[in-house]
Amino acid sequence: MLSDLFSGKSSRRRGSALFDQSLDGQLSDIRDDIASLTRLLAKRGDKASHLVRDRASDARSAAEAGFSDMMEGAEELLSDLRHRYASTERQVRHTVREHPLAAVGIIAAVGLLAVSMMRK
Repeated sequence: MLSDLFSGKSSRRRGSALFDQSLDGQLSDIRDDIASLTRLLAKRGDKASHLVRDRASDARSAAEAGFSDMMEGAEELLSDLRHRYASTERQVRHTVREHPLAAVGIIAAVGLLAVSMMRK
């Protein structure tokens, strides 16, 4: 035992025990740090997820509103085109009734023009 005191073997054992304890403490600290980082990343992930969902919802709402406006404009344009078509149809019928021979001549000329263009 006295020889152990001067040989340094017991001090090595005591130092080893201190080293083991500090290593266990360090591992515990590292585990705690990893757990806190995991929680922090989970919180940030949740915040980012909510932010993305909110932005996607806003973009969807804006797209739906834009589509709705576009459809209203298209419906108005279609209604206007229908009225113009009906008006033009009435004018053509009126003109054909007033000048039937001129209408037949115009149709014949358009037919000859179409045939001559198809031959080329």
